Amino acid sequence: MGEDIILCQREIRRLRCVVRTYEAQLREMESYLGQMAENPLFGDEARQVAREIFRTWKRILEE
Repeated sequence: MGEDIILCQREIRRLRCVVRTYEAQLREMESYLGQMAENPLFGDEARQVAREIFRTWKRILEE
C-alpha cells in the first residue's frame, strides 16, 4: 500500500510539472500572437490575420 501512495505522489508531481509547462506555453503563445497582431513591420493584411488568430486563440482559452 505504501508503494502505491509513493507512485501516486510521483505521478501527481509529474502531472503538475506538465500542467505548469503547458500553461507557460499558452502564455507564450498568447504573447507572441499579440505581438504579431501589433507588429508595424507586417503589412496590414498580415496584421489583420494575426488579429483574427489572436481573437480565436482567446476564445479557445476562455472555453
